Amino acid sequence: MLVALMLAMPMNAFQYIEYNELDDTVQAQTTGGLVQGLRMDDYAVFYGIPFAAPPVGDARWQPPTDPKSWQPNVLDARYPQYGCPQNCMLPPGTCPTNTSEDCLYLNVFVPLTALPVDGESNRPVMAFLPGGRFEQGAASSVLYNAGTMVNSSNAIVVTINYRLGVLGFLMTDDFTGNYGFLDQRQALQWIQNNIAYFGGNSSRVTLCGQSAGATSIAAHITSPLSFGLFQQAISESNPFTLDLKTRTVAKQNSMHFAKAVGCPTATPACLLAVDADAVIQGQIKAQQEVDPLIPLAAFLPWTPTVDEVDILDQPITLIEQGKFLDIPMIVGTVKEEALLFIYQASAKNITEEEYAGVLALLFYEKAVDIAAGYPPVHSDNRPVMSVLGTNFIFVCPNRNMTRYLNRVEPVFTYQFQHVLSFDAWGPDYPYCVGHVCHGSELPFIFNSASLGGYTFDADEQVLAYAMNNYWMNFVANGNPNIGLSVPTVWPNYDTNTDQSMIFQAPTPFVQANVLEPQCNSLDQLVGYNDPYR
Repeated sequence: MLVALMLAMPMNAFQYIEYNELDDTVQAQTTGGLVQGLRMDDYAVFYGIPFAAPPVGDARWQPPTDPKSWQPNVLDARYPQYGCPQNCMLPPGTCPTNTSEDCLYLNVFVPLTALPVDGESNRPVMAFLPGGRFEQGAASSVLYNAGTMVNSSNAIVVTINYRLGVLGFLMTDDFTGNYGFLDQRQALQWIQNNIAYFGGNSSRVTLCGQSAGATSIAAHITSPLSFGLFQQAISESNPFTLDLKTRTVAKQNSMHFAKAVGCPTATPACLLAVDADAVIQGQIKAQQEVDPLIPLAAFLPWTPTVDEVDILDQPITLIEQGKFLDIPMIVGTVKEEALLFIYQASAKNITEEEYAGVLALLFYEKAVDIAAGYPPVHSDNRPVMSVLGTNFIFVCPNRNMTRYLNRVEPVFTYQFQHVLSFDAWGPDYPYCVGHVCHGSELPFIFNSASLGGYTFDADEQVLAYAMNNYWMNFVANGNPNIGLSVPTVWPNYDTNTDQSMIFQAPTPFVQANVLEPQCNSLDQLVGYNDPYR
């Protein structure tokens, strides 16, 4: 028996999601045709909906195009689809099970309650861009299961794949690059064209991203071609100091790749003939050619490129110039952002001499002043480098950029400081156990620890519900305090008070001037143009 669940009633469109009680499936309409998903206990999910044609064959290294309609058939959206090709070394449960170049899919999580207002689709929407250094990760990871989010808030959550690594960001004389970035925009356009079928309001979209996803948000809010596709943003752990690639660097990295796969002249015919596995092996080999005199380049070897057509300049520069989309935002970091990257880059102790050499490469004549604020030790300097990296790459530039972003529309800032009570890091990241490493906030925001086989303690569960509520209140109302119950009022960022929300279990609290002395010193030494000093 089919029961019509009145979840969405867009005008002149398919007017409901159908639920089949016999097999717990649901159906919804899209511009491509009907899709069949799953009805869970308290939400519905549609996995693996194509938002672009497969970027395979001659479509590899081309801008995304609309997918072909599958009508009159019904698309089976009950199971997660492929992740994009990658050499995934992320913690357990965050890598895709299977990969394919045919990977431009998104997942739609829909609540089962709350009729549309006045017969129209009016649910707010969160579009999520996963992190992973632009070369790892997938939208179908259990970490990003948004069941709790949609069930608690009656919002819709869409998680998005995009092309990664060299497949997403190759740039040569024949290939213009930025394909992964264009994929993201294509997915946002799909939301504009289709989310009403699921009960969503295309004019109430919040773009959310973590790490590389947050770097992407900075590019989208400074690229006029993305304006109008979202109205709010949540930026989690953007390594603002790490620039996007210039044309010169992108082409140089791409030539290293071309040589690694046996195409030294980078001709299209040769590159297109390389199979996906060989592409990934060539990408790994090319990354070993990163200039050792530019140590930060190894942290993000593949990124969107400043092509001066779509991405006009470095986002940090455009934000300083006031050339950005002025929208409500949440902007934040975690306490020990860089620790994971420092220890991953160096499996052995870093001596005083090696530390001094890194400072000299990074800061030139300012190295002595930096060392005075972050003094070396006799044994292992990875801990002090982790603190410096966290402040220099993440925390301080995010604070600095917030002072520009917070002009008309409100910005809410945070730092996540809670140490996980369980080991979610696996055998490859033992140094993150007992620390607040990059990405630690994600299982709390999505409240997804149990899906990865972990258990929050009682205080952590309280914190997870609170963070979920703050995020979804912002998605629904542009203010994390309005809507679902929250334990502490989160103030708008104000340059005079410099207040941020500190997320610790069980109860978040507000703190002023987080790392103010360190950030003031770094701002001065590295030449940040602070508009308030």
